[in-house]
Amino acid sequence: MFGYGFLHSELVVPGLLFLVLGLALVGIAKFWPQPHPVTTAAELLATTSLPPISESIVTNFVREITWPSLIDESATNLDGAERRTLIEGLALVASHWSTGVLTAAFEQETGDLRIAVIEALAATDSATAAPTLERAYSSYAVPERYAAIESASHQANVPLLERALRDTDGSIALAAAYGLHRAGRIDLVDDHLNTHTDARANEIRRILPILAIIESH
Repeated sequence: MFGYGFLHSELVVPGLLFLVLGLALVGIAKFWPQPHPVTTAAELLATTSLPPISESIVTNFVREITWPSLIDESATNLDGAERRTLIEGLALVASHWSTGVLTAAFEQETGDLRIAVIEALAATDSATAAPTLERAYSSYAVPERYAAIESASHQANVPLLERALRDTDGSIALAAAYGLHRAGRIDLVDDHLNTHTDARANEIRRILPILAIIESH
């Protein structure tokens, strides 16, 4: 059928070349590494098992008020009005013991009741009250600092009053100047005014003489 003559055909060489090339491509395809499938973010989220979301528990911090029990062990769960009455009563007692109770109240009270405590310290033992007034004056709240300087003025707490001359709030600086005037230390006010020309110092220069005149009548 076919003789050896076909080996001499002009198609033999190209045919052999195509055969070798085809076998090479089959081998390459067999051993070529298969590409990994690309996973999108949406597919990843859909197949990922997430833990269940638990409900958050909100804890409200309630400050415990225990200082009334220093007066009476049964004085628990008092409301704000009742505690204010006790604070005013401690100011009337004005003893070393009442100053200690007011100090404990200062630690626990906030807002208007804390200011009431600071004001009550004005009538108590000055040496015992001084550290608490120092702490009250260190407050960021202007009403607390003002109450501390008012109490310091009543107790002639000269170091604290002199410090408050430099307060950033003009009303507090003026109260401190008036307190020093009442304590007989106007020289400290003059020294401060001689080295300061800001708005607060100018307000002291303008108002303090008027307060002194009013006081003399």
